[in-house]
Amino acid sequence: MKIAFLAGHLSRRASGVRQMVEGLSGALAQRGVEIKVFGICDQAWAQDAAMWQGATAEVFDRFGPANFGFMPSLGRALHDYDPDLVHLHGIWMYSSAVAANWAKITGRPLVISPHGMLAPAALSYSSGRKRMIRALFQDRCFARASGYHATAEAEKADIRAYIGNVPVAVVPNGVGDTSVFLPAFSERRKRVLAIGRLHPVKGYDRLLRAWMLVENKFPGWTLEIAGPDPEGHGATLRTLIKDLRLRSATIGEAKFGAKRDESLANSRLFVLPSLTENFALTVPEALVCATPVLSSTGAPWSALPEQDCGWWVAPEPDALADALCAALSMPEDRLAAMGASGRTWARETFGWGSIARELTNFYARQAQGKIAP
Repeated sequence: MKIAFLAGHLSRRASGVRQMVEGLSGALAQRGVEIKVFGICDQAWAQDAAMWQGATAEVFDRFGPANFGFMPSLGRALHDYDPDLVHLHGIWMYSSAVAANWAKITGRPLVISPHGMLAPAALSYSSGRKRMIRALFQDRCFARASGYHATAEAEKADIRAYIGNVPVAVVPNGVGDTSVFLPAFSERRKRVLAIGRLHPVKGYDRLLRAWMLVENKFPGWTLEIAGPDPEGHGATLRTLIKDLRLRSATIGEAKFGAKRDESLANSRLFVLPSLTENFALTVPEALVCATPVLSSTGAPWSALPEQDCGWWVAPEPDALADALCAALSMPEDRLAAMGASGRTWARETFGWGSIARELTNFYARQAQGKIAP
């Protein structure tokens, strides 16, 4: 089967979606699947292309607003490639129009991964723009889709609540094992680390308000929030740090690849305070680095306490503060044991090989016209 991935930015600015597209396409290629990735060319790609470990990628110049992703050459390139199935990663962009037209002309299967963009909290942002895009092409794209891919049951529910009783396969995102050195837990910095795009939906303002409640109780600890800042939300967070008079909280630059893993491996706790996440790839990335995780209930990580590797609490300052106090008060050896438990679980459950196998089977069912789960 010949597969095409349609994505947005393939450079580091795309954060988690880029990592998923890279990891999955590379794993599929290793399984012998003929696959090509189509995405947007930007300044960062000039450097990132050399580090790309996914399937063969072709990028196109973008014209107009960045969040629309208009690539006039994409449609022709896709038709020239002539895939048996298209997997669209992300919605609300021009690639949805191309995917819809391709599915209409060829009658072949189209799979959509919304990547959390149909969650109620995500839909509340730029709602006017999304209504316009729905009318222009997004509804046509939904209508042409033969199946959907969700990374968790919660995202499956979001997809069906928005679109209807459509076929949805639930297959988690994957993560590769880290290649960085993992220091002994006692040698790690007393740092709470949050990594992700700086955006209101990520809940970092709530994390900072929670930190205000615990900072004085744990004077040896620091909080670092690091991530790409495409819309300038970092300035708002830095102002909040000043307003709250926080002394040990900082907003840092985005971290990728080995630099990201080194920061995770040199921290004693990873925090994800998001209001909504369809998966949050940073969670298994932290776990692979043997770092315990405190996740909000906005992300589908209820298994963290079940696997004895973290906490799962409401994305509210008081709840986050209580969990932070519990984590930072723990004996060092207890936190280390939680980190080790999380690393074992993540490596066994979220390897790219098993995930590529599941999606290959899903693609085959789509090609045969069978109903997905």
